[in-house]
Amino acid sequence: MPILNVRVEAEVQGPEGEVQEVDPKGGLQQIGPRAPIILTPPQEQIEALSQRGEPLPQPVQGLALIDTGASVTCIDRQAAEQAGLPIVDSGPLLSATDEEIVPIFAARLDMLGLPGWEAPRAYGTNLATQELIALIGRDVLMNSVLIYNGADGSFSIAQ
Repeated sequence: MPILNVRVEAEVQGPEGEVQEVDPKGGLQQIGPRAPIILTPPQEQIEALSQRGEPLPQPVQGLALIDTGASVTCIDRQAAEQAGLPIVDSGPLLSATDEEIVPIFAARLDMLGLPGWEAPRAYGTNLATQELIALIGRDVLMNSVLIYNGADGSFSIAQ
C-alpha cells in the first residue's frame, strides 16, 4: 500500500508584515493537512476523448486540503473548468453557513506517490480564496488510511 508522509511547513505574516516561519505542529493546526494534487478528468473521459481524436485538457496543479469534516469532495469551479471536468449533475452544497445549488463534476485527483482517486461527484465551489483547488472529503477518504499526527506536525495518507 503506497503511503505519503508529509511534515507541514508553514509561514505566517507577522504584525508588521514580515514573514515568519511556524513550527510544523503550529503549521498543521493553522493550515491543516494539505498536499499538492493534479486535477484531471476521470480516466473514462480521457479514453473517450483519445478515441475520438480530440485534444486532452491540460491538468491543473494545486493544493488540496484533506477534510474529514467534509462529507463530499469539493473542487474549485475555476480549476474544474480549466481541467475540462465534465458536469454530471447539480445539487445543494451544504456548509456550516450556507446552502446553494452548485455544479457537480466528475474528477480524478492524483497526489504524489499515490494511485489517485476517482471522484465521480465532486461539488463545485469557490476554493481559490483559500489557495486550494480541492477539498478531499470522506466520500474519497473512505478508501484511504489517514493518520493525523498533531504532536509531530505531520500526516500520512495511504490507499
